[in-house]
Amino acid sequence: MYPRRAQTRGIEGYVILEFVVTKTGSVRDPVVIEAKPPGIFNRAALQAALKFKYKPKVVNGEPIDVAGVQNRITFELQD
Repeated sequence: MYPRRAQTRGIEGYVILEFVVTKTGSVRDPVVIEAKPPGIFNRAALQAALKFKYKPKVVNGEPIDVAGVQNRITFELQD
């Protein structure tokens, strides 16, 4: 899911996202909190995050939403 423009220019970088992991284990409301270089990989990172699946947190036998989860997505070109 590497953005074509960045790939053809040999640009690498990362995006740090913050989001809610829902009680079903899906991702909700992802936001970019840091990106280097800025703006290049944001859309690809947000699209990828929405496909993530987590094991939901369980408290007292019930799954709960967990806000403030962060994940760093690194974009590196293969040799």
